[in-house]
Amino acid sequence: MSIRPDWAAIADSMPPELSDEEQHQLWLIECKKWLGTIADEFGGSYRIAESENFLILSDESDRYVDVFSSFLERTLKRILKTLNGIAADDGFGKHVAVIFKDSDEYYRYVSLFYPEEGEFGMSAGMYINEGYGHFIFPSQDITYAEPTAVHELTHACLSHLPIPLWLDEGLAVLMEDALAGNHLYLDQEIVSRHQVFWNMQTIQEFWSGDSFSRIDEGQELSYSLAHVLVRNLVQNFEVFAQFCNLANYSDAGEQAAQEVLGCSLAHLVGSFLGEGDFKPRDKVRFEKV
Repeated sequence: MSIRPDWAAIADSMPPELSDEEQHQLWLIECKKWLGTIADEFGGSYRIAESENFLILSDESDRYVDVFSSFLERTLKRILKTLNGIAADDGFGKHVAVIFKDSDEYYRYVSLFYPEEGEFGMSAGMYINEGYGHFIFPSQDITYAEPTAVHELTHACLSHLPIPLWLDEGLAVLMEDALAGNHLYLDQEIVSRHQVFWNMQTIQEFWSGDSFSRIDEGQELSYSLAHVLVRNLVQNFEVFAQFCNLANYSDAGEQAAQEVLGCSLAHLVGSFLGEGDFKPRDKVRFEKV
């Protein structure tokens, strides 16, 4: 098996008459074979640890894995409860976390999912929403691994929704803040940086999702702006949940905003940044990442 399998072909090979539990067990078998292939490719002492809802591939100590898997189990329940009606834990198999032993191996794996050419921003972790969704990050102290896990596991629990990247990232940062205490503060200096950076051109990168991969301060400010927008919207959770379930990446959520929130996305951004031409443009290339 390849470290980047043809999951569509694997899905097609599953006998249709199987029960849900039988399909779940077959997907577990395929998943463990795949993780074994990754372990073989990267060498060292990588091994698979299993808990009720997770498979973890790492070369961390048994103590680290025990603490981390317990944290993941608690966090999954908290995300589903906190984002009730938005987050979901559907599908067969278990959630997968891969902890690479260092940044070099992490980026070596990440490179499989990026174009060969281009510059891309750094990351502390990543949810890969391709084939069998899984989240990855390089080895780090457990106090840093936990906020990263909250962020990426939130993405996993939102992967069934065709939401725009800004909303996906905003929710992930919100959960990171709420469940791991990784508070992101706003002060006048940060607000001023936002007001200088965002304009008619750069805001289109935000709506399309491109700005989250920038190699300058635009990446940091994209996560910050997404957090601000979601934090403001979530105050009325029932309406916010309706918006999340209707929002689509194809127009950055503009139609859902008008139908559910009664305003445009430009109005939401303008309430924070001030006056400006912030409306998503029809010609922007929107895509789900």
